[in-house]
Amino acid sequence: MSDSTRRDEEPNGTSPATSSENSAMPEKEVWTSHRHRKLPGWLDHFNVPDLKILLRCTVAAWVASLLILINPSLSTIGTATFFATLVLFTVPPSGIVFIFILAMLTLIIGMAVGWAWGVIAMKAALAARPAAETQARLQALGQQAYSIANSTGQPITLVERELIFNGFMLDARVTAVYFCLICTMIYLLARLRAKNFKFILFQIFGTIIMDLFLTVGPLLPSFDGTLPKVLIEPAAIGIGIGLACNILFFPRSTSHTVLEGLEGAVLLLKGPLDATVANLIEGEALDLKDLQKLKMKILAAYKKIEPALAFLPLDFSVSRWNADDVKSLKEPIRQASLSTLSLLEFHIGRVGGEEKLEKLRAITATHNQYSEAEIQERKKGNKQREAGMRQLLDSLSLMKAFNTPEHEALRQEMLEAIRQPCSKILPACQEASMVVADCIHAVNSSRWFGQPSKERLNELCKRSETSLEALRSLRASFASETTERLIQTNADIFDESGKLKSIDEPTMHKVRGIAIGMVFEEQILGIADSWGKVLDQLVALMKERKTVRLWCPKGMRYAFDWVFHRTAVAPVQTAQSPVADPDEVEEQSKAAEQSLNMNRGYKVKRRSGLGRVLLGTYHWFICAEGMYALRMVVVSVALGIPAVIPSSAGFFYREKGLWALIMGQTGVVVYMSDFVLSFTTRGLGTVVGGTMALVAWYIGSGNGTGNPYGLAAILALVLLLLMWARIFAPRALMQGTMMGGATCILVIGYSYNDTHIPTYGNPGWGYNVYWRRLALVLVGYAATLIVQIIPRPPSAARHVCKSLSNTLRALADHYALLLSCWNQPDRDEGLMAEQLALDLADALSALDGPVALLRLEFSSSPFDSDTLGQVKSLCHGMNQHLARLLFLSASLPEQFQDSLARRTGLLDHRSIGDVMAVLGILEQALKTGDPLPEVLPTPLLKRCYEYWQVHQVQIELSTDLIRDENYRRFCVALTAYLKFLGTVDDLVLVMKGALGESHIVTRELRPDLTV
Repeated sequence: MSDSTRRDEEPNGTSPATSSENSAMPEKEVWTSHRHRKLPGWLDHFNVPDLKILLRCTVAAWVASLLILINPSLSTIGTATFFATLVLFTVPPSGIVFIFILAMLTLIIGMAVGWAWGVIAMKAALAARPAAETQARLQALGQQAYSIANSTGQPITLVERELIFNGFMLDARVTAVYFCLICTMIYLLARLRAKNFKFILFQIFGTIIMDLFLTVGPLLPSFDGTLPKVLIEPAAIGIGIGLACNILFFPRSTSHTVLEGLEGAVLLLKGPLDATVANLIEGEALDLKDLQKLKMKILAAYKKIEPALAFLPLDFSVSRWNADDVKSLKEPIRQASLSTLSLLEFHIGRVGGEEKLEKLRAITATHNQYSEAEIQERKKGNKQREAGMRQLLDSLSLMKAFNTPEHEALRQEMLEAIRQPCSKILPACQEASMVVADCIHAVNSSRWFGQPSKERLNELCKRSETSLEALRSLRASFASETTERLIQTNADIFDESGKLKSIDEPTMHKVRGIAIGMVFEEQILGIADSWGKVLDQLVALMKERKTVRLWCPKGMRYAFDWVFHRTAVAPVQTAQSPVADPDEVEEQSKAAEQSLNMNRGYKVKRRSGLGRVLLGTYHWFICAEGMYALRMVVVSVALGIPAVIPSSAGFFYREKGLWALIMGQTGVVVYMSDFVLSFTTRGLGTVVGGTMALVAWYIGSGNGTGNPYGLAAILALVLLLLMWARIFAPRALMQGTMMGGATCILVIGYSYNDTHIPTYGNPGWGYNVYWRRLALVLVGYAATLIVQIIPRPPSAARHVCKSLSNTLRALADHYALLLSCWNQPDRDEGLMAEQLALDLADALSALDGPVALLRLEFSSSPFDSDTLGQVKSLCHGMNQHLARLLFLSASLPEQFQDSLARRTGLLDHRSIGDVMAVLGILEQALKTGDPLPEVLPTPLLKRCYEYWQVHQVQIELSTDLIRDENYRRFCVALTAYLKFLGTVDDLVLVMKGALGESHIVTRELRPDLTV
């Protein structure tokens, strides 16, 4: 789709971002729920980039499968030639070349480690049996083979091979050494994988190679160091084919992928602006779920870019921009994302507050219907009431102030005051986001073919400059116009000198309205400033980089420029975005971390050194990672033992019991919710993949024993369908799609092997291979199920609860750091607030998958997926509010910081104790699952209001103060602190709803309170 057709107008006049070049782009605003997709998201990939990726991966898998059908290659590589295609289903060449290389290096190193350790184990095991006994056993093998060959007419070498694989050379000492050494490494690799998910390929393929030594090694009479060659050789061939296809067929550089991700993220950032326009200017209501969904999409889109950014310094690309140019856009777009998400949070808080108010109204209406007898019964405790009712009733008096007719009228006045200025600057921000997206798209298309014309690029450059100038001009006029309109709307509360006439209830309503209006103004100004910085950097890049050229990695590029050119190509930077001194940033990070560690306090040592070592060792073994590794060892021993028992060794080898062992090992997971999903999807994948293999086999071969031409033709279609599912299916189904592809190619491979390179233990072809494969999968699953649930299923709910409890502890640390920095000019830890918040946000985002999977877990935990999802969302909110306060502690003038502390009790010891007590109780309740006390120092918002009333803090407000830019930021800080307290209150209600209440204090309900 050309650039000129990317912004077709919708019937309602909006300009959605649609592009066939990026599947991540939204088709329309998320909050308009009346439009639905015609196809599920994972099927909607009929666009050029996705089809290119599909073609690349399918060609790689098909070429690897052809090696099975070519007799010379099949005879050379061996019976496991299909393993090349299996590797490509595990790691398809669907992304950046360097990331594919890194994944494959991880896989290769894992196989190398497994091979090396297997050789060591084989040497040690064979040394456990005396040479004389080995020689005597070999002589007995030869004699028995000679006798059987004479009676049956079979070749003596074939008979010897059958006797060996039937367990003739088995020895208990050799087997014991094999199992001890191999299982030790299996345990260590499992712990490494559980600790860091990036080592999953390392662990899986290293374990598969060691499984060969575990099941086949004890059967062998002598040392054979090339035993895993049967798997390693086809795996290496598959890696080479995948790498070649990744380079030859539509290669994608890192910069191309990053720019595509940035374009998608920028287009999603237009969503909150569209929502603001629709709500503020067009009067459209906002839906809380749609806003939260949009927030999650923005976070996911930006997080998706992060892995590729690390590979930019190694990037080879043909483009107008080099890796440094692409990276220079990261920070301004990130700031635009943060400011836009802040606006989105403003809407979420406002809509959520209205929903909370409606809930309080419903509760009040219900309580007004209680009779006196019912009240007495509830007072005596004879009737149960909703958990958290006391806190809700205590909130009613505070909420009354926000439900008066005057408040609603003032709300409308505030909307009218800011509507006119916003009607100018918001479209300018929308236009800025679209210009940025269009420029990135045009530059990302300037590579090989279909490049946009120079006129088009020059037009975009001029459009960017125009948008930047308009945004800067409107930014200045918006700030002054909005401020003056807020003053004029509330002119009756000010005297001639611009000070408040009096402090009565109507005046306080208007003061709150002014504060909310200024907070909203600051949100819009933050967005305008951030998009201005993005456009500034973009204009500099468009002017500086005007030609397409080959860009090498950074070090090589500067070396070549130094040799062949007089001056090296320097990174493009603008005056408005100076580069921070790395040493200064590092010092600030160390200072913040040191202060944070100090705020965490000190623990008293209650055990001796030996006791701590023993206890630490015990916990190291029984933690989640340790239990996962132990389960891996148990299932390996349980499924590997039949391979080394004389009575079952031959059956194990003939029926390919190795695959049952591999299925059992790959089926073991850390937590039970993952196991349920894995168990279901892998089982369905096996059935679907095997069925497709049967269809392909009988279509391609008919009643014959394998027609290479017919199989090659039908495999092209089958692999296309399987690879589509592997690449584009939801991430939750990834294991199932991998299993489907592996089963399909395994059935085809063994079927073709049986008639073209007959060997001992071939299982037949077609349906015979399929049902045996299914039986092996079932055996592996049965073993996995047993070890997964005995002695105790590993609960993901406990893991998530513990992680969220640690998050609350970290939030309490950040709260303590805020109190230490507030109104302290010699403390600058607040400058690192953004990094602290990002680290905690990453930790919370990592729980998205586990929380969603809790729906599949059978657990005795009182917390379900929805409850923990709410807890996680509230922790996100607290993190954001504290981060904003920490940042303002380093930039807000001292007099405003002091004013905020005096008005809200931020530094009051009782207020601090209340907040810390509630956070501490919530932290422990997440770990223990015990009910919360009915009476807590909540709602914290009401206590803050009572502090202001008791201390009779005078409101200092004037027209000059409203015009002060720092006062807007003071209003932002005030709102952030109140939202932090309100979020803690909400978290208490969520926890009480899940756990209930304890230590009930009998009290009479107050049905006379009304909202």
